[in-house]
Amino acid sequence: MRTTQMADDFVLPTLLFAALGGMTWAVRGSSGYGASAGCLFAGVTWGTAWWFVARDPGPVQSRRYASGWIILALAIGIGLSGNRGWMQWPAFFDGHLQTNYAKGESIPISQAYGFLWLFIAGVPWAGIGACLLAWCASGPRSSLKQWIGRLAFAFGGALIARFCIVHFPQFFLPLYSSHAAQYADLHANPNLRRLINDCTAAITHFGFYLGCLGFEAIRRDRKNVVLITTVGLLNGIGWAALQNWSWAKRFWPDAHFNFWRCWESSGGITIGIAYGVAFYLVNRPAGGVEESNPVPHPGNERPNLERFAVYFGLLFGLGLSVKSGLKGWANIYLGNEDYWNGVLWNVIGPLLLLGTIVLLVRIRQQPLPKNYQGDIFPNAYRLLWLVLITQNILAQLVTGPLKEWNEVAFNLYYLLLFIISGVIVQHLQSLKRRQPLSSR
Repeated sequence: MRTTQMADDFVLPTLLFAALGGMTWAVRGSSGYGASAGCLFAGVTWGTAWWFVARDPGPVQSRRYASGWIILALAIGIGLSGNRGWMQWPAFFDGHLQTNYAKGESIPISQAYGFLWLFIAGVPWAGIGACLLAWCASGPRSSLKQWIGRLAFAFGGALIARFCIVHFPQFFLPLYSSHAAQYADLHANPNLRRLINDCTAAITHFGFYLGCLGFEAIRRDRKNVVLITTVGLLNGIGWAALQNWSWAKRFWPDAHFNFWRCWESSGGITIGIAYGVAFYLVNRPAGGVEESNPVPHPGNERPNLERFAVYFGLLFGLGLSVKSGLKGWANIYLGNEDYWNGVLWNVIGPLLLLGTIVLLVRIRQQPLPKNYQGDIFPNAYRLLWLVLITQNILAQLVTGPLKEWNEVAFNLYYLLLFIISGVIVQHLQSLKRRQPLSSR
């Protein structure tokens, strides 16, 4: 029984999050996506999966992190984390700090800087999503004063971190003290300008992450601290260990496959594993052996707000994902990505606004009573499948052209991950159906 419980609470959710990460994070860097758009694509997928796995099919929720706001929280948190680059750090693993790549100019640097900066980048890239997920925890409702404190710590941490790297660059930027002249002449050393931007953004996000963590530590919310710390540290360690796949060319010197997308995919797998481990540590059902003082999780206190959270999160996340995916497909097969981006915004932008208005009107016209004793989301299973199918179709659309074997290999890889995800989701749904009626 204990082995079965371990599989259902740890192994299968972790495998599901990892499989979704392997697909979505590889797509993150594909045509039409990149930066925040690509990370939002991954975030809404992970958010929906977490919400589905965590929620019970009834009015009472046994897990602390099962709110419908989690979908939007991970979409926004991971999406914002993607608003920065990492292209300057992989060369560190080859012993080079690029100063002017076009002219082949660089400075010798220790590989240790590569491990350090991939760790610094990896912690908040996954961790900011965990911070916003922690804000969705059930329990006593946070007061206005607590929310002000939470936001002040988060953005205050980001501002302090940015202030430090801008005014004391010698303590942050690689080899700044010994090569100040090159850093001062960014026209002749354009890669240093990019390095400054990437490092500044990474440190700023790291400060946001530490600010969120610090607030939860001060208020002694142990589970929020464990959630945020676990996701951040595991992904930071994982990304540093992967080394942007810079080692691949030494293992396969004659290979011509897409090493960069392999790194992207494995980077998404480490994020998925981090969330899977965190899910097991902090989100097992209340009242189990891990709960010395189980906190009762309220049922449907505000069912209409919960409905809005889920459907708006899906509308927002999938709508923007579809826009980026169609733009990427057009870029591959039609060309002129900027033109199609404008066309798609003119169509999808108004549709998102109209969809939000329709959602609000529908909830207002068909409200559920407070403390509703039924299942708010009897269609949760179908909602997750909507996300899985939509995102995998988009993944296939932006992976091409099909005449290139490197692209076809990833098409098949995404199909395999889709099958793995689907089998796990089907099993977890069967477990939910077998839950005793008293828990619904």
